[in-house]
Amino acid sequence: MPSVSDQPFPQSKCTTCQFLREVKTARSVFLMCTQGTPPKYPPQPVRECTFFVGKSDQK
Repeated sequence: MPSVSDQPFPQSKCTTCQFLREVKTARSVFLMCTQGTPPKYPPQPVRECTFFVGKSDQK
């Protein structure tokens, strides 16, 4: 996995969230939230999110 600074919007909460899924196309990278709550593709950068769970917080 690339480092946080190599990802799009490194300042976004999504970058360090366990629910992040990167969707890559030939020209773009989209940050998809797999939590199942709208919006599926939140406008970036996300500064606060009630569903945020850090990757290091995984069980």
